[in-house]
Amino acid sequence: MSLLRSLRFFCVLCVLAFMGHAHAQSFEAVRAEHRLSETLILDRHGEPIERVRTDAQVRRGAWVALADISPALQHALVLSEDQRFYEHSGVDWRAVTSAAWANLWNTRTRGASTLTMQLAGLLDEDLRLGQGGRSVRQKIGQALMATRLEASWRKDQILEAYLNLVPLRGELVGIDALARTLFAKAPHGLTESEAALTAALVRAPNASPARVAQRACGVLKAMRGPGQATDCVELDMQAELARRAWPAQDGIAPHYARRLLGALPAGQPAPATLRSTLDARL
Repeated sequence: MSLLRSLRFFCVLCVLAFMGHAHAQSFEAVRAEHRLSETLILDRHGEPIERVRTDAQVRRGAWVALADISPALQHALVLSEDQRFYEHSGVDWRAVTSAAWANLWNTRTRGASTLTMQLAGLLDEDLRLGQGGRSVRQKIGQALMATRLEASWRKDQILEAYLNLVPLRGELVGIDALARTLFAKAPHGLTESEAALTAALVRAPNASPARVAQRACGVLKAMRGPGQATDCVELDMQAELARRAWPAQDGIAPHYARRLLGALPAGQPAPATLRSTLDARL
């Protein structure tokens, strides 16, 4: 294919991608659409009495504000995935150039996908990463949507949405599900080593424990900087932990909770909370 024909083909792809991804959702709309994978049943006084899983496909916890997410995790994620996150406008052209040069010489390198581009892939089903990777059109659409997100969202909103939507180990989606399942704590309580491990899982969600620990060790060293002692033994042990499975039901009234959910109108999504007439004190 001649250079001119290649340029024409590229321009056509850009137009098609632009037409398909002309608008980016608002941050508020994305947050409002978030659905938990479970419903919390409350008694008449608002006290929790039962927790029931309502989504069999994924484990998705509550939407967590960035202020309630460990600063160590925010630091680890940016170091691991997008070191120029606060400098670029959606596309890291330095990384794109580096990746293109490496591909030309068939050398291995990090991808050029920014956190904003990855978020675009999570928000738009047409841009999702498939088993065979993304097509050229998808990559262009991803870049265009990323620039639109950067034009209408703040950086903290991009980071917050990403951490709440990113698929992690196994069926876990978002930082709330991961923190509570793997570390048995809220996202704000993650330590440096736990943050490094989480960042490693973002890159390779279902990698072997040894690979996850190795990757996490590199992230932890980068977080602490040169000359700082880093003991990665704890990471090895944490990576070996079996996933703590959330029970399908947890509480004091499982049968009543199921009956309550079954009474909802057909096709209506299960709510995050549902108040009952029971009194937990009786």
